[in-house]
Amino acid sequence: MNSKLQLCPLLRVVAMLIVGIVLGDVLADKVDVRVWLGVFVVSVVAAFAAYNTKVGPMVQSLMLFVCIIIGGALRMSVGVEQSRYSFIDTDEPFAAVVASLPVEREKTVRCELIVAEGRFAGHRVYAYMPKNADVEQPMALSIGDGIVGKAQFKCIDDYTRQGDTDNRRGGAHFDFQRWLKVHDIVGRTFLRNGEWRREVVRLDNLSGVQRVQLKCGTLREYLLKRYRELATSDEAYAVVAAMTLGDKSGLTTELRESFSVSGASHVLALSGLHLGILYALLTMVFGGIRRRALASMLVIVAVWGYAAMVGMPLSLLRSAVMLTLYTLTQMALRNNASLNFLAFAALVVLLLSPWSLWDVGFQMSFLAVLGILLFNERFRIFVSRKYLKAHPVANWCFSMVVVSVSAQLMVAPLVAYYFGRYSCYFLLSNFIAIPLATFLVYLSVVMYALFFVPGVQGVVAMAVGWVAKVLTEALGWVASLPGASVDGIEMSAVQLWLVYSVVAVVYALLFYFEKMYKPFDNYRPKL
Repeated sequence: MNSKLQLCPLLRVVAMLIVGIVLGDVLADKVDVRVWLGVFVVSVVAAFAAYNTKVGPMVQSLMLFVCIIIGGALRMSVGVEQSRYSFIDTDEPFAAVVASLPVEREKTVRCELIVAEGRFAGHRVYAYMPKNADVEQPMALSIGDGIVGKAQFKCIDDYTRQGDTDNRRGGAHFDFQRWLKVHDIVGRTFLRNGEWRREVVRLDNLSGVQRVQLKCGTLREYLLKRYRELATSDEAYAVVAAMTLGDKSGLTTELRESFSVSGASHVLALSGLHLGILYALLTMVFGGIRRRALASMLVIVAVWGYAAMVGMPLSLLRSAVMLTLYTLTQMALRNNASLNFLAFAALVVLLLSPWSLWDVGFQMSFLAVLGILLFNERFRIFVSRKYLKAHPVANWCFSMVVVSVSAQLMVAPLVAYYFGRYSCYFLLSNFIAIPLATFLVYLSVVMYALFFVPGVQGVVAMAVGWVAKVLTEALGWVASLPGASVDGIEMSAVQLWLVYSVVAVVYALLFYFEKMYKPFDNYRPKL
């Protein structure tokens, strides 16, 4: 096992980086950024000196790991310093652009703004507007619209007072402040009628990535509005909008609960599953291009364009990085190392935003893929490869079971920790959800692409609505079964680590059995 891990050096780099980020977070209020910078420079110089002397390889590796740990602590310390904002008790002028579609709430209308001019330029804020006779004015806002006015910005110190029940993405262990930092939301403001107006806003203070996201967000808004006109029901719209364009505003509490209890919540959240389906479709579409390099580059551009359009969630960013690396290695005709790809994706995300380490979506996304990469092939040693090759249906069923169990081994403890729930029929749900979700995404892509043929687009939209209805009703049936979920699970951080220790022991035993007993067909899986 150790020799195979040698082929994945980035795993150790990421592990050391995570140690450093945690260390920097713990000591954020005790150690200044300049101190970390000084220690980092000293450690780099010491490591360089060690590599130019006759010091043993073990010492050289330890010096390198120390550099990475200190570098991670420095990056986290810088992130903490950048996230400290001061708020004043008076109104201040600002100019911003709308970054998300307005959502009606009980007493207010809320949308997300990117500040273009002002103290918080380049960052996001929650803007609340009164829900009254003039509600049409804020609800008419579109992504990319400019807003100018004066307002008082406040810290989001207690989200329960804001009525944002959709932000309660976890239980007792959910840290809303960290979630805000991950998404670069620095504050909130209340915009009264007459205190703001629409106006063209200069975007000079926004990054290139933010500008691209706004442009792509405009296309996303158009597609959402078009499907809203074509949708056969509110439920169909909510499911399709969430699965294809990442808009969860239409999801009701009942619908979320049904998917959660059945163990199919991952279908509603944009992740590697959805991007993988799209990637397969893009590969087929561009596969006819003779120049392989051009086809691969078109696929990569399309993948990142889609990720930008839906707001670049962390789970999708991970998948986009991995698929890009996979495509590039295929272009170079080299063997790929999936664990290295995963580690590189984690490295990119954590260097860009060390706060992502505490994001629930980030943790679940990476652990799910890690579980599949580690356990998928381990489980396959117990079934004959020749038999599976000769029986496609059995192969598909077995693959579905193995992949689902592999992912569940790594994700289930986190779900229990954050949400206090374990879905007992996750296998049954995946057998239902995965094929229907795949078909639904393919149909949705066809529907969106047929904007120039409204009549045909309407027919495809009816088919999309029907598939969405079948999906929701089937998962609702699973959720209604006796013992569909175990709720009220209370787990501490120590208990969580103990559970993952057991998972590690299970993996070690599987690896031991593979070495001790000859697998079917002398099949030796890769790590």
